[in-house]
Amino acid sequence: MRCLVVFFSQSGNTERIAQAVREGVEAAADNCEILPVKEANPRRLRDYDLLGIGSPVWGAEPPNVAGFLRNMRFVGGKHAFAFCTHGGVGDPFFPSVIAKLKDRGLVVIGARDWHGDVSLYHHCQPYPTAGHPDKIDLQEACEFGRDMVERSRRVSAGEPGLELLAPPPPGPMTETEAEGYALVKSLPKKLKFHQEKCTYPACRLCMDNCPVNGIDLTIDPPVIAKPCAACEFCARICPTGALDVSDWLQAMAPSGPAMMRNVILPSLERAEGEGRFRRLLPLEQVGFTLNYEIHTRHPQWVIGTGYVDENDSNSGSGGQ
Repeated sequence: MRCLVVFFSQSGNTERIAQAVREGVEAAADNCEILPVKEANPRRLRDYDLLGIGSPVWGAEPPNVAGFLRNMRFVGGKHAFAFCTHGGVGDPFFPSVIAKLKDRGLVVIGARDWHGDVSLYHHCQPYPTAGHPDKIDLQEACEFGRDMVERSRRVSAGEPGLELLAPPPPGPMTETEAEGYALVKSLPKKLKFHQEKCTYPACRLCMDNCPVNGIDLTIDPPVIAKPCAACEFCARICPTGALDVSDWLQAMAPSGPAMMRNVILPSLERAEGEGRFRRLLPLEQVGFTLNYEIHTRHPQWVIGTGYVDENDSNSGSGGQ
């Protein structure tokens, strides 16, 4: 059995889970490759028997993950599983991803989600899922990987009733959710590019890390946010502030606390009551201050490290 885990991770949460899943698969199957989605070829999967797809939840799956799923070829009859990380609202992910996997002819044998801390610029801190994924989450992910190999073998042996059906899509969004998502999608129109601040070709962080390849500084005029995943990561990692989302953040400001109070906290409370969420941060410590109000120096986020400490005298020196 040849196995492959393909994942997308921006903050690092999903990558940690994916690596733990891979360890479990490898322990059970004696092999498992792992690739970021940008390095995986959706048309070069014919040699694998078991495929795992991991992603954060951005509404449903991010557009680069959706594109990978749509472009998968030559995988009919193979076994697949899906996993994700999210900050409390993960309901739309599996209906969408499982349906896309089945559209490609894959036999879906498992799905699992984990909570992760949320680092989006327009969200509140401290976030109620802070501390996740932790050691317990990673151990669960490893066991999930083992289980997927065993389940695949049972399906191959003819055991019935092990294939997952795509769950029904969640109900309509609340007014708060609809307003929040509409504002998120407005980012491409409000993103500003200050070319005089850009140090390309010395720096190409935004181009290399845009999940949808929507930035190209090699041509004149540069291509900015065409397409755009509305993830605001380019602005966070820009070491000079050449990519500016301040207008967008001002428009988004009311939605962060509103989403926290009306959507995220109630969702996590339900999950905790059902045993699907372990609270590591006491409720009274959950914050309502937005990340962009805390982290103001460029870059705000350093890849592999996270948000920059405002007290670090070197925090404005560049990214990595």
